[in-house]
Amino acid sequence: MKELQLQVQDEDDGNRAWKFVLAHWKSVVKSREHNRKCFKRGEVTVNGVIAEVTRLLVKGDWVKIRFDDRAAHESVYGREKLDVRYEDDNLAVVVKPSGKTMVAVGFMLPFSVSPSRSVNGMADQLDQLDQDTEAQTGSEHIVVEEDREEEEEDDENEEDNFDIPSNISPTVGQQHRLPCAIHGIEKAANGLVLVAKTQSMRAILLKMHNEEQIVRTFRIICHGAFRKPKSDGEVADKTTNQDIQYYSPGASIPIDTTGLDAEYLKSIRVVHLTPSNESGLISTLDVTPRSPYMGVNIRRYLLSQGHPVVGDSGNTKPLKANRNKGLFSAVTKVEFKHPVQDKNVVASFDEPAKFEQLRNREQRACVRRKAEELEELRKGGVEPVSTFDRKSDKPIAYQIGEKDFFQMRFKVSPATLIPRSSTETLVKAAINISQQRPVKVLDVGTGSGCLLLALLNSLPLSTGVGVDISKEALEIANINKDLHSLSTRASFLPGDLGDLQGTPELFQSFDILVCNPPYLDSAKADRLKTLFAGTEHEPPVALFAEKEGYGAYELLAASLSRDLSTDSPRHIMTKGGFVVLEIGSGMGARVREIFKFLQFEEALKDNQDSERCLVFSLPTTAADPSTIVPTAI
Repeated sequence: MKELQLQVQDEDDGNRAWKFVLAHWKSVVKSREHNRKCFKRGEVTVNGVIAEVTRLLVKGDWVKIRFDDRAAHESVYGREKLDVRYEDDNLAVVVKPSGKTMVAVGFMLPFSVSPSRSVNGMADQLDQLDQDTEAQTGSEHIVVEEDREEEEEDDENEEDNFDIPSNISPTVGQQHRLPCAIHGIEKAANGLVLVAKTQSMRAILLKMHNEEQIVRTFRIICHGAFRKPKSDGEVADKTTNQDIQYYSPGASIPIDTTGLDAEYLKSIRVVHLTPSNESGLISTLDVTPRSPYMGVNIRRYLLSQGHPVVGDSGNTKPLKANRNKGLFSAVTKVEFKHPVQDKNVVASFDEPAKFEQLRNREQRACVRRKAEELEELRKGGVEPVSTFDRKSDKPIAYQIGEKDFFQMRFKVSPATLIPRSSTETLVKAAINISQQRPVKVLDVGTGSGCLLLALLNSLPLSTGVGVDISKEALEIANINKDLHSLSTRASFLPGDLGDLQGTPELFQSFDILVCNPPYLDSAKADRLKTLFAGTEHEPPVALFAEKEGYGAYELLAASLSRDLSTDSPRHIMTKGGFVVLEIGSGMGARVREIFKFLQFEEALKDNQDSERCLVFSLPTTAADPSTIVPTAI
């Protein structure tokens, strides 16, 4: 409990009580939220009476705060206590949870430090010195109103601002405060923390830490696996299905002295190798850094070796199927020789449950994918053991040249996108629109032709045209047309979605236009290719678009608006026709705005419950051209 008191001077005459407290005792009350809670707990008085936050002060008033740091801590962090793995009168080893700062850890300790544990009562003397210093500083501290307003804005993260001096993470000028952590752990990570309870033990342990007498072991999961030099000659790990030799579980990995922060690492040992669809393998490692270096040095080294730690923070890389699961790094063991009891102390705890969950998830996904690949091979008439190259990272659809879509089999090549099951949502929408009546369908950006051909196969009295700017894609589409005996009802032509009028054959008054345009942001192409395995082999023109992914929608909207506004009796789309578009996740609102000159009908979700398809209808009568100009965003 801290008690601070000041008398109101001229510069604070007429100010609100909350502003006075925040201005003069910002070292204790760190933010407006903390300030509000102090008033709510009745810790602020004016002239001996509990004050409201809006109390107006006058010169001569005495303002007093009795700041309960424990209550303040609990209002932010709750009453959670830490798991203690070792404790005696001088020190302890506790487990810090992930998501908690080292400041929070100081208030979550399940023990307190009594005066008898300090050195010759030094803690009491220094605490009193602190209070005297704070009182003196407070009486002399004058802040102009503009400066106060700037300070009050620094409240974005209440937990980060909450640094009531527990000194669980040592800082200059706070060394006497107890208990005190000897080493820290990042907020996103969890693990063991060595804590000193006395001033003398703090000095001893810090010295040991700096002299590498305290050994910490980090359990991490990283992308990939470390390859052995060819000269080692060990049998390859059979779980990889490849000829490359990796360091197997239990093996020590030599540290590459040319790697970033390599000099800060002592040893690396393999614990597990787990298959991963995204990374080929993921490795569970036990890494021992040299004291006093930290987990960030481990992450920097592994990143420089091409094996980033799994996570969402700095110097890490997430797994696509495991986002927002935190940092996969934990201090699982702390070893040292007790400086007083002359015994070896080994404190440890099991790796966090999420580590095993991640490995199991990746393993199961690999098993599922292998089964799906084998089925694809059988459908393609390929004998897996003899003609399929599993070492190639090219998508299996390109390796065998075929892919299923809407219960049909289509030829594909690197000139075409690989058909996705989510695109079947467009087929279903168009079929529903047709109501089984004969319709004429225009497929813009047809690629392999799968979208148009699947529609015509389901609508036996309908006809259609597909257009694409890629000559190679049109060749595949024509092969598929013949493959499914649709040559009399389907045709494929060169054409650009931004200039449909440039293809005269399209002036047929189509009833339905379907389009799966490129909608991935071209500015993020490199990162998206990394996140979505296999897309680096697909044609970029069919995947990526300018203007944050909305460029193709704007071009198509411009084409349609020109068609609607022309005075010619011949039009590409019939009056009252429909436009069916595929969209990316979260793009619906902006695409609706781009096509606001059309009537929005409905949005449909795919099997993953993502909004995947938008349906618009064209006017049934001629409209004022000024009202149908698409919006460029």
